[in-house]
Amino acid sequence: MAGRDAAARHPLRSRLAPAAVRALTALCRRLDWHRVQAFGRALGRTGWWFARRDRNRALEHLTFAFPELPADERRRLARRVFAHFGILLGECLHLTDKGCEEAARHVEVEGWERVAALRAAGRGVLIVTGHCGNWELLAATINCRGLGMAVVARELEEPRFNAFLLALRERFGTRTILRGRPQAARDLLRTLRDGGALGLLIDKDIAAEGVWVPFFGRLAFTPSGAADLALRFDLAAVPAFIERRADGSHLARFEAPLALPPDRTAATGLMTARIEAQVRRRPEQWPWFHRRWRRRPPAD
Repeated sequence: MAGRDAAARHPLRSRLAPAAVRALTALCRRLDWHRVQAFGRALGRTGWWFARRDRNRALEHLTFAFPELPADERRRLARRVFAHFGILLGECLHLTDKGCEEAARHVEVEGWERVAALRAAGRGVLIVTGHCGNWELLAATINCRGLGMAVVARELEEPRFNAFLLALRERFGTRTILRGRPQAARDLLRTLRDGGALGLLIDKDIAAEGVWVPFFGRLAFTPSGAADLALRFDLAAVPAFIERRADGSHLARFEAPLALPPDRTAATGLMTARIEAQVRRRPEQWPWFHRRWRRRPPAD
């Protein structure tokens, strides 16, 4: 198991990290929304100074993604990325003992009528998104509106963090189908058969079947599962994104269903183009420290 391997490699971290998360959770539950965001922002800004490898990778990626920006502006943008992920952590911890009413207070929704119309017509729905904004809050928003969405995700190395995320999602009605598990395919089919929806994040280079498509002008290995499912089961692929606004509230947007070409690479490319558009819209709310372009495409 991945969790046991991680614990063997980092025994001290494996013991201390869960205790730190419990302490942070207790604090964030007590703080109101704006105070928890301020606390998370401070955490993220502190992390900027200690996570040298991630900091350098974020700056490297921002350099080729936004070559038109001056170096000092890219550095400020990278610092905002770290602040964003601190806020995201605080928000998620804050919500661990809350319900749909609390989540809905902080999210404005646009375009939900598109999803509602698809469901009314009996069409299966596939929510396509990326690690933009607070994607866990997006999932909560979707299921608090009764969509019955299950997300397909990988299992984290640290089992207690994995359990934390699963519990957070389940609190808002989001089931997690763990990629690679023997029962994953059966769970996917059951979700669709029961009238539920699927949600997939396809903006990371992970160990999964995939294709090469452009992302910020470079070919990036991208999971093709969303395209494969949409094409195989005739699902309506709806790009959906969430972003944090200056006042601390969030905007969740549901775009028009994509007209997918029958080719999996072209379909994945179309989905990825919508994710890139959202990242360009809010570049400070995407994980630029992720090794998105770590693999090189095979030579022709």
